[in-house]
Amino acid sequence: MWWLPGGMLDHGEDPWTAARREVREETGIAIGPAPVLVGVDHRADVLGTGPVLDCFFHGGTLAADVRVRLSAEHDRHGLFPPDELAGLRLAARLSTLTALHAAVRNGTVAYLPEGLPL
Repeated sequence: MWWLPGGMLDHGEDPWTAARREVREETGIAIGPAPVLVGVDHRADVLGTGPVLDCFFHGGTLAADVRVRLSAEHDRHGLFPPDELAGLRLAARLSTLTALHAAVRNGTVAYLPEGLPL
């Protein structure tokens, strides 16, 4: 299944630092120095563990020569244009990615309660 790089906060870590760490761990790519929040997803309960708050950041545009280093956590990676996402098996809703992409393009922040755009 496909989804964005990400993961859990380490103890004492803020969401932006965690996002940068997770992208580097999962792809080998260092993303920009300044956080650009593009979405927040609040889910009341995830697999019986309680509430989860996901923060989505725009890390900048990749140069054409940037290479992705595949982590041991994953068996593939890919960069897909929005119009190709509907044909992929995604780990979450396509509407979530669509709302995040629109937020990046419009310079807004998407609020996604339970992963659903308002």
